Amino acid sequence: MRAIIFAAGTALAALSATASAQGEPPAAAAANPAGGCYIEIQRLMAEPPSGIGALGAAIRDLEVKLRPQVGEINELKAQMARLEQREVEADPSNSVEEAFEDDDEDIAPRQALPATDDRTAEEIGRVQSQLDARQAQLKLDYDAQRVAIIGPVQARVAQRVQAFATTRGCAQMKMARGPDLDALRTAAAQDVTGEFVTWYLANPSA
Repeated sequence: MRAIIFAAGTALAALSATASAQGEPPAAAAANPAGGCYIEIQRLMAEPPSGIGALGAAIRDLEVKLRPQVGEINELKAQMARLEQREVEADPSNSVEEAFEDDDEDIAPRQALPATDDRTAEEIGRVQSQLDARQAQLKLDYDAQRVAIIGPVQARVAQRVQAFATTRGCAQMKMARGPDLDALRTAAAQDVTGEFVTWYLANPSA
C-alpha cells in the first residue's frame, strides 16, 4: 500500500520541519560562521553505529501494525482483477468471429447474443465497495498510528537535535533530505551527522 511505502518519506518531511534548530548561541559565530550545520536524515535512519536506529524502528513498527489491512486490500484487488477479466471474456463484442463478419447486405442478421452476465457486474460493484471502504479505513488507521508510533520518536529526535546544536555551537541546524544536500554543500554548511549520531548514542538522556 502506498501509505506504508511513503511512511519513511512522511517521517523525513515531518522531522525536517520540526527539528531544524534556529538559534544564536554565544559560540555560534566562531564555531560555524559560514552556512550553518546540517544533519542528513537518511543517514540518521540507519541502524547504530551509523545511525540512531529509532526512526527506522518506528517505521517498521507502523508497517507491522498495518500489514494485515494491506493484505486484505491486496486480496480484494486480486479478486477485482479476476472479475474484470471474467467480464471481458463474457462480452460478445470481444469474439474473434467479429473479425470475419460477412459484409454482404443479403446475409441474414445474426442472432442477438446474450448480454454480459449481470451477476459478474453486481459482484464487481460489491467488491469495489468493499475495497473503497477498506482503503478509506486504512488511511484513517495509518494517520492515527503514524501519530502514535512515529510522532513521539520525531519529537524526541527534534529535541535532541536542538540540544546538540546548542552544544555544538551551530547557529542554524538543518535537517537535510537528499534534494537539500547540494545546496547546503555549496553554501559551505557543515555536515555534523556523524558527530550527532555519536553524541546521541552516548547521551541517551541528554
